[in-house]
Amino acid sequence: MADGRRIVGAVFARGGSKGVPRKCLREVGGRTLLEIAVGHALQVDRLDRVLVSTDDPEYAAVGESAGAEVPFLRPADLASDEAAEIDAWRHLIAHLEAEGTRPDVLVTFPATAPLRNPSDVEEALDLFLRTGADLVVTGTPAARHPSFNMVSLDDHGWASVAAPVGEGLVRRQDAPPLWDLATVTFVADTSYIEATGHLLDGRVALSPVPRERAVDIDDEFDLRVADLLASAARP
Repeated sequence: MADGRRIVGAVFARGGSKGVPRKCLREVGGRTLLEIAVGHALQVDRLDRVLVSTDDPEYAAVGESAGAEVPFLRPADLASDEAAEIDAWRHLIAHLEAEGTRPDVLVTFPATAPLRNPSDVEEALDLFLRTGADLVVTGTPAARHPSFNMVSLDDHGWASVAAPVGEGLVRRQDAPPLWDLATVTFVADTSYIEATGHLLDGRVALSPVPRERAVDIDDEFDLRVADLLASAARP
């Protein structure tokens, strides 16, 4: 616990990934994405418990072997392509509440971010506890800006600046900074998770992470990049 609040860490891993089939069992640096995520969670001392929420029995076995609790198999309707992950978060909170161990804070460890460092999660959790945010997300400085080097196409196929700015702003460096959201971790108040209509509607703080630790596995190319970076980081 921190400040008297019960904090749980969770990995949400559905078995039906389409872009990379059986994604959580694919390896980066010699370990599966699921094992890596659980391992990162176990290194964050302030977590009271580390759980895996999955609909897949094989994932459940791997999660338990890696050291996490797997107290249930998630209902199929919360593991489809159309299901919102926040509903799986709510399902986990409801399960823990029913067993009498409702958490105050949920810290997620997406398996798609295998290059995170546990210190990235510690910093996000520190920010959450310090600011009283409803939610802390992670992010990296955006490489592009819609007012300078992003374009949209009109009905005729002609390109123009996506979000033109007025006179006086001529350099991207002078524009308000933008951030790319990362999947390194999300830290959220559980009451906020239950009440919000949209995850980013509340008081949201951003914890910066280095770009090289924010690789998000969405396709085979991402897996190759992550594996190369993990191999290069080995002593």
